[in-house]
Amino acid sequence: MGPAPVRGWTARIAVLATAACGPSPTDFHAAYAEIVAEEDARGGMGTTRVLEHLASADPRVRAVAVRALGRLEDPGRSDEIEPLLGDSDPAVRAAAAAALAQSVFGADPGPAITALASRVPAESDPAALGALATSLGRLQLTDPAHRAAVDAALTAVAMRLLALDGDPDLTARSGLSRGIESFARGGQSGDTLSGALVSAAAALAALPTPPGPPGARTAPRIRRTATAALTHTGQLGAGLARQLLRDPDWGVRRQVVLGANRDGTAIAEIIPAALEDPDPRVRLEAVRAHHRWLRPSAGCDAIIAGVADPDPRVAAISIGLLGRPCSDIEAQVAALRGRVAEPGGGGEGGAAGDGAGSARPEADGLATGWWAPARALHALAGLVPDEVADDVGRFARHTNPFARAWAARAAGQAGLGDVLAELAEDPDPNVRVAALQGLAAVGGEGVADILLAQLGQDDPQLVMTAVRQLARLPHEETPAPALLAALARFTARERETERDVRVAILDAISALGGFSGEDLEPYLTDFDPVVAERAATLLNAGGDGAEIGRAGDQGPDGAGYEAAPEPLPRTPPPTAARLAELERSAVVLTMAGLGDIMIALRPDLAATNADRFARLAEEGYFDGLAFQRVEPNFVIQGGSPNANEYSGDGPYTRDEISDHPHWRGTVGLSTRGRDTGDGQIFVNLADNLRLDFNYTIFGVVVEGMEVVDAIQEGGVIERATVVRR
Repeated sequence: MGPAPVRGWTARIAVLATAACGPSPTDFHAAYAEIVAEEDARGGMGTTRVLEHLASADPRVRAVAVRALGRLEDPGRSDEIEPLLGDSDPAVRAAAAAALAQSVFGADPGPAITALASRVPAESDPAALGALATSLGRLQLTDPAHRAAVDAALTAVAMRLLALDGDPDLTARSGLSRGIESFARGGQSGDTLSGALVSAAAALAALPTPPGPPGARTAPRIRRTATAALTHTGQLGAGLARQLLRDPDWGVRRQVVLGANRDGTAIAEIIPAALEDPDPRVRLEAVRAHHRWLRPSAGCDAIIAGVADPDPRVAAISIGLLGRPCSDIEAQVAALRGRVAEPGGGGEGGAAGDGAGSARPEADGLATGWWAPARALHALAGLVPDEVADDVGRFARHTNPFARAWAARAAGQAGLGDVLAELAEDPDPNVRVAALQGLAAVGGEGVADILLAQLGQDDPQLVMTAVRQLARLPHEETPAPALLAALARFTARERETERDVRVAILDAISALGGFSGEDLEPYLTDFDPVVAERAATLLNAGGDGAEIGRAGDQGPDGAGYEAAPEPLPRTPPPTAARLAELERSAVVLTMAGLGDIMIALRPDLAATNADRFARLAEEGYFDGLAFQRVEPNFVIQGGSPNANEYSGDGPYTRDEISDHPHWRGTVGLSTRGRDTGDGQIFVNLADNLRLDFNYTIFGVVVEGMEVVDAIQEGGVIERATVVRR
């Protein structure tokens, strides 16, 4: 449920005050708003204003205009982008380099390689030179000749650095390290870096940290990134690995352990040392590496010790790894049993069916302390399935829906069909999903009826899980009427973000048959083009038992069925005044029992998504929601009304890909493919450069990163408030 009325009014007053005294928009904001509108329409409004703004006297306007052209991801725009590689302003040149690389996403990168590489010898600005390197390295390469050309161009950037007067802010070196890392990560198995590029990366990995900002912050990131590049291709080497394992930055040491885990470099020295590292993020990777490389010979002692690690992230990973039998299974089982029996594992303050599993539970309904016992129970169920029935039953009555979901997973491991059938009627859709997945493995009579009963539910993930399992079961009678009813119900809601469940239903209808042309013809004009195309394909191809016949069926006019989608109106993009307001705003997430997280908005990187995040916060949308996904050393993700991947705000927002790195603390847009943002967010717990150029960044944590680190699965956003910075 939502916040108390008084608290809600406090938040609304703060928002009104922000709007009332917000900064006045400038000419830049007016131009940026026009550019954002055409960019967001993806060509539907034309690009007249974008092209006009390429000639603006304001370099900031030229930069966002050329970036907008790149975001169209149309290689045909290269003739409009390339001239700005020679712009008089280095920031515009950097933006043009990034735009050119983005424009050839999924296309032949050859012309972009030539254009970018040709600029390297003449570029004298560190930031622009770094952007050239980053843009070259991030291109999607499959042709060996293209890889050789990019390797040579990145080496040329490294040589060009030596000819510059200086790189005081380390911006060129930062861009070069990112370019080498992206290039190394994007290679095929067996691809390596040239000797010259390895030398450049090794020099960057050993870059000393200068005193004071910004070098004190940038240098460790450069070392992390360069180390990662060498680990991607297995060229770190034992000597450099040993040296970097003593680096003062935890991120560098973590990358060394990741490299050892990848290819076994110096594992006999690196893993034991990393298991004793003072930083838990390094120990976490060491436990994973021990599991892969040393467990077969050295046993599970290090992993069992990790179960008792004082850091919950290390403990969580260790508990999960103990789901496989060890040579000393008694010690393994004892360690897991000790965690199952911890306080917090009972949690039977109320029956599961009394509403405690609602999508917006009170903070005390998601009390901490359950996560380790629940995970340990799941691991234990895989080892001694005949000995966990009582504990599974106890967790199945837990007040916390996340704990009950783990009970369902444990019941599936142990084959407890009666518990799974009970949890398939849980009030929380995520618990039902876990139960259905267990029932699919356990089988037995009545499973089809349980699956059919889910089709009347409103949670997209739950219905999608049920229909996919139904399509795999033998049926004496087709459930097409129930499937069609569910499809009609979700369609009537007109939520773009429920595409996945509707496509899953269409796929199930195709597999099971029993439909007529009249059933699906209305979807030819659906608001979602993907659904409309799927309906046309299904009508033209027919299916087993389909009354419309077989492949080659024709529509009413004698021709094949064709999709003619009728899209919903798009959410209006932010105005100039709104953009001026957003760039001075932040969203504060108050986490129940933990504290505040302040996220500074970055409308300069992602105007429409920063706007949406702030608007939803203003409306109280996030109040009472949870972070449902916690991946140690990766991300936390949340903001879903039903606490799962497939439930979000109704309309999609488009991606706004920028060249800003996914450094630790950046806040991004969760998606399920291009242009499928649904309001869910993620926070990067580490430098996640593999997300660069594919996921939108619209904010950065400026206060409360320690709160982010403390969040466990199910952590509740008590309230979200927009404030002025």
